[in-house]
Amino acid sequence: MSDSQGGDKAWQTAVEWIIRKQASPLDAASENELLTWLEEDPANRAAYEEASHLWLLTGLVPRTDEPESGD
Repeated sequence: MSDSQGGDKAWQTAVEWIIRKQASPLDAASENELLTWLEEDPANRAAYEEASHLWLLTGLVPRTDEPESGD
């Protein structure tokens, strides 16, 4: 089904964006590219929000209210 293939592509792209954002802050051009992609299709935004939520749930993103431990 093409919807499934489109959803898979949106999911993969969303995960790639999240990994990029976690690796280092996006520059202005990349931020604009992300925003454009999010606005292109509601499925893109839904995939990005779902992937972001999953990323947080798995603990791959450190909480911002806790200091990082050096030990």
